[in-house]
Amino acid sequence: MKIDFSINVSRSEAMRRYVLGAALIGAVLISPAVPSWIALFACYPIFTAMLQWDPANALFQQLVARFSKSAQDAVFRNSTAM
Repeated sequence: MKIDFSINVSRSEAMRRYVLGAALIGAVLISPAVPSWIALFACYPIFTAMLQWDPANALFQQLVARFSKSAQDAVFRNSTAM
């Protein structure tokens, strides 16, 4: 499976990821009731926003493209067989 390393996080999506990461870090710093390991979850959205590439998003896009192509091929085969 070939992985596409082109930009797959838009600017608006990157801003949402920055806000989410900052909110997670802020919750840990402000509230003593929030466990400190929650701040580790902030690393993923912030890191993918900085790179503008998300490996989970790339994998999902690849799977969707594969299944949509196979579905289109199946519809085409069924329509030409009639």
